[in-house]
Amino acid sequence: ISVSLGQVDSADAARWEELADQVGFVVGSTQQMRRLASIAYKIAPKNINVLIHGETGTGKELLARFIHAASSRSGGKFVAVNCGAFPDNLLESELFGHERGAFTGAVNMRRGIFELANGGTLFLDEVGEASLAVQVKLLRVLETGEFMRIGGEKPIRTNVRLIAATNVDLEQAIKEKAFREDLFYRLDVVRLVLPPLRKRREDIPLLVSHFVQKYAKAAEYSGLRVSSECLRLLQNYDWPGNIRELANTIEQAVALCDGP
Repeated sequence: ISVSLGQVDSADAARWEELADQVGFVVGSTQQMRRLASIAYKIAPKNINVLIHGETGTGKELLARFIHAASSRSGGKFVAVNCGAFPDNLLESELFGHERGAFTGAVNMRRGIFELANGGTLFLDEVGEASLAVQVKLLRVLETGEFMRIGGEKPIRTNVRLIAATNVDLEQAIKEKAFREDLFYRLDVVRLVLPPLRKRREDIPLLVSHFVQKYAKAAEYSGLRVSSECLRLLQNYDWPGNIRELANTIEQAVALCDGP
């Protein structure tokens, strides 16, 4: 279900705005982002899988952390894994763990993230990068709540809430036989789409202020401000790296500035 809302409930808004601030998820003032935060807050207590779609650097992990914080699992662990950061065999071990001697170099038993995140939330970033073999195992966990460590003989039960994220078109990947259709429908119970920064330019001043305060505090600076000319330049730039690029730019500016 790709959700679209009308008006944002003001009572709910006060609650999720405070929670968003706590996890560092800057919602901003655009209607699209406030609708997104509102629906994320509404579905957070429900034990359903969520698929977050957005370009690299749009804040998918922060949105996932916001959902976790608003859920009944907030007291449990939030564990994030980037599926594109591991070779195929290492990703399988990272997710499901392995027994001692399961493969060369497996000198000790190791618990996987599905085991470690039991009772909490597992965030799978760039899930489209997972191999078809890993996708089969992910599907089994979602369907049965069970998995086996590599080299293991006994199924292990887990109770995790799965939030997946992607910056690619998974429906196109299904057509190209690169992503399993059955897994897609398991993940895509509710889909949240994060817009790129160039589509929410009116939020740039708020984001700039947030990052200036964050990095100035870390550098023990005070009284830093952004000139109107600088802000105009920042708002007119397309930010291909999205919020991550903006944050990096402000961090550099704070580090290099000589005056206020």
